[in-house]
Amino acid sequence: MSKRTNNSIEKDSRTQPDPFDSERFIGINSLIDKQAEQLEEFEVWFQNRDWLAFHHHHYDWWMFPIDEISSRGKTFQLTYDAFDELRQNQNFIERLRRGVFLLCYSWAWDIERREFFEKTQGKQGWAHWPVRLYKAGRCMYLFGQYDYYASLKDLAKLIKFDKNSNIKERLDFFSHTKNAKVDVLEQWAEMERTM
Repeated sequence: MSKRTNNSIEKDSRTQPDPFDSERFIGINSLIDKQAEQLEEFEVWFQNRDWLAFHHHHYDWWMFPIDEISSRGKTFQLTYDAFDELRQNQNFIERLRRGVFLLCYSWAWDIERREFFEKTQGKQGWAHWPVRLYKAGRCMYLFGQYDYYASLKDLAKLIKFDKNSNIKERLDFFSHTKNAKVDVLEQWAEMERTM
């Protein structure tokens, strides 16, 4: 990870701020705890084949943390110090990967084989959450999980461009960092150029 730009990871103190203060990062320990709790929920949803739970709940801020502000302000925006510490935390990285694996499973996407499942169960399938796809991909890239990032990029291209896909759609979302609508693939391309 080389360069940090104006909206990227910033330095902060190691204090644990009020978790409801949207102007400050929640803190490393609070983020780790929230992510671990969320993964436990993911595992229950997966065991129950409750794909709608993956589609309808909100969790991407702490499950797939990135270096950008969000609708929650700076609460889950990774600071430079937090990123450096979390990158060394193997348990955290393993939970990130497992979380992305399970999310993709709910989308009927085999992240390891980089293809859709031939058979799906119930409401398993793409959930039309481009912002979640973006955050999961950016998180994988930031934490050096390039195999999963490449697979998510393949998924995005299939969704957006594959003429044979029955889910072709625009992959745009509102970015609080840019304060505008943006495209998932264009944002990832910018990330690759600048980091």
